[in-house]
Amino acid sequence: MRIVLVEDGWDKFRPLTITRPLAEIRVGAMTFVERIERLFPDSRVSVMTRPYVNEAYRARWSRLVGRVPEGEGGLLVLRPNAIYDFSFREAVLDAGTGTLFRSENNVLGVLIDGDEIPDRLESNGYKELEVGAIPIPAIWDAVNLNGDAIKQDFEEFYKPERAGTVHPMASLYDEQSIFISGGTEIMAGAVLDAREGPIIIENSEIRPGTIIQGPCYIGSNCVAVSGWIRQGCSFGPGCRFGGEVESSIFQGCSNKYHEGFLGHSYIGEWVNLGALTTTSDLKNNYGEIRVDMGDGQVRTGRIKVGSFIGDHSKTGIGALLNSGTCIGVNVNHYGTGLPPKNIPHFSWGTAEGYIEYDLEKAIATAKIVMERRGVIMLEEEEQMLRAIFSTRKVQI
Repeated sequence: MRIVLVEDGWDKFRPLTITRPLAEIRVGAMTFVERIERLFPDSRVSVMTRPYVNEAYRARWSRLVGRVPEGEGGLLVLRPNAIYDFSFREAVLDAGTGTLFRSENNVLGVLIDGDEIPDRLESNGYKELEVGAIPIPAIWDAVNLNGDAIKQDFEEFYKPERAGTVHPMASLYDEQSIFISGGTEIMAGAVLDAREGPIIIENSEIRPGTIIQGPCYIGSNCVAVSGWIRQGCSFGPGCRFGGEVESSIFQGCSNKYHEGFLGHSYIGEWVNLGALTTTSDLKNNYGEIRVDMGDGQVRTGRIKVGSFIGDHSKTGIGALLNSGTCIGVNVNHYGTGLPPKNIPHFSWGTAEGYIEYDLEKAIATAKIVMERRGVIMLEEEEQMLRAIFSTRKVQI
């Protein structure tokens, strides 16, 4: 089968989708595109994204980008932002062309003849089929539904396993709901509590004094340095984390090394949260939280929403972030005052005011941060950052 992952609704996942396709957003134990590739391992998958992201994404991931896969047979045009499962796979394989797939009143995709991608995914005379999937319409839904996604991924793709090194003085609750891959080390005094949801740990290090409650996913080459990792968290590869974290997602290669609370938040790549950085994720009146992604406030329909922080951004020690705060790409925020609900890309300063972050200095720092993890910034990635800088004051 040929599959095209389109970008309808990418703007609801800013600032994370400023630097990556919607298909690369991480929810549960993997990114959207990784889940599709695991469900359809023999299919040719293409990712659609915006022109300024195309080259950087193609260079880093070597995936088919921006065009329909060649070949015969049906073409599945799919919104990637849902948690699909094997029942969805079977529904697609059993369906004929001209079928539209829905879940919870959300159009997920359509199976068509030919190579022409529809301008919009809508009924348009197709035969409609209700399927099982968890739609993720926006970034605030990703963090609120992340625990459900981890549970489903464990059931679909994992099984109980204890292949790593587990110290006899570590405590494991409900081992039938724990996956520990080879290369993982669980040190003395660590606690893995999977009684309320599965825990998946892949080739990582869990240090003494760390409590991890499931559902939780920890990707490869992570280090849990301390603290209380509460339910509903996912950490992409290469993260360092501690303190208190709840219902939050780290895309990968980011640090929350110190004390401080992070709740219902989504953190991009190459982000560093200074010591005692703390987010609010609940209003005192338990009201609905609104988010400003740069073009006005948007209603979330949620009472638990933290902060969303774009790639290469940093907070200083003691930073406080209000519920629903959006921090763009390459932002350096410091000071203890509450900042505005939206901080534009390439900003530097405090709640009292920001100046434009010098582009050359920002790129130089980003390269240093990446090289500390053994990663070299590609020329295409640098050009993408320059494109974002050139449009920092307008909608991308």
